Amino acid sequence: AAMRPRVPPASRGSAARYRVAPRASPRAAATRAARFVRAKSQSSSVVSASTSEPACATDDTGKMVCVEETKGVVFPSNLRCALQVIVPTPEVDDPAYSLSDYMRLPVDQYVGIELPMGAQMKRVPGSDSLFQLEIPGLKFLSLEVKPVVRVRVRLIDDGEVVQTWTGQRGEPGGKSVAFREEEAAAIAAAEEKAREAEANGDDASAIEIPVATPMGRPEREDVALIGPCVLIEAISCRVEGKVVEELGVNDLFVFRGTTCFRWRSAGDDSLAGPPLRRTGPGGEEEEPSKMVVGKAREDESVIAGWADIGVGVDPPGAFALLPQSFAEKVGDAVMRTTLKALQTVFLKGLGADYQRWASDAEYRAAREVAAKEAAAEAARELGDRERASSAA
Repeated sequence: AAMRPRVPPASRGSAARYRVAPRASPRAAATRAARFVRAKSQSSSVVSASTSEPACATDDTGKMVCVEETKGVVFPSNLRCALQVIVPTPEVDDPAYSLSDYMRLPVDQYVGIELPMGAQMKRVPGSDSLFQLEIPGLKFLSLEVKPVVRVRVRLIDDGEVVQTWTGQRGEPGGKSVAFREEEAAAIAAAEEKAREAEANGDDASAIEIPVATPMGRPEREDVALIGPCVLIEAISCRVEGKVVEELGVNDLFVFRGTTCFRWRSAGDDSLAGPPLRRTGPGGEEEEPSKMVVGKAREDESVIAGWADIGVGVDPPGAFALLPQSFAEKVGDAVMRTTLKALQTVFLKGLGADYQRWASDAEYRAAREVAAKEAAAEAARELGDRERASSAA
């Protein structure tokens, strides 16, 4: 067997620098790690801790990159975007049709809200809480792609607590100092073992040397959101486009995203309550959003939304030659522009739909019938899938 290039002696403080084994780059290692995680999960069904539905949803056109399956994988380049949108939403005089009552309706209402940029939201067959968002024509320099994102939409009840992801604070790559120190120690130990093998004339190439995890941008998995709110979480994603398959883009990224809708309404006395915050009443303090669209008076009923999106990527092809800081800056800008347009138009549409629901009895009746039919259809489709699975 060919001998591995000699590993230079460890210098003082090598563990603190998290040196990378010479036979692999962090980028290649991150890509391999992501593929390993996905390949390992092919043989098992991942189920979210918060729901009995599969956490990784597929469709008829191909496998989706699953959020649950890629937790903990850190890619060399990391894109981030977070914003808050505030939409004043006047309530009708009838207290029976408050904004609070509207926001607590079944989540299938979101399918009918118009989106900009040719984007579409549609219900996933067999589910009353899963939806698919498609956004065509996003351009990253010369690469044009179409993200297809499966999301779970659910109402978090008063006082209910759920753990969520954020890309706005935390440790680099979501890895603790203790993790980095343990990883560095493992790398140093393996390198020392390789040096000893060479010194003894043994085959050092058979010794596996770990590769340091890329640092990444800050993130956390354990931010508590306290209800009431409507929570939208990305659970799986893929990218479509002319050169996507050629570049292997769907093997080179991980997507994270949460959106939280809250409201201020006379219907549940939140209009007279404390200022809205993303984490909810009594939740931990966060820095104010750097990007805020819209504003409202303190005594004005509103719908407010906070979006927090992150993408880890191993730049494919010629994009790998771009400086990391430049690629992240461009990616952040593309995400920020897209997210601002989507969330602003969506929340304004939600406010307009509330006005119609609150003032039009026929529309309310039609919505109630449609909700029942959608629930019945979802139950039938789920039963058909279960029977087909059992038969197989």
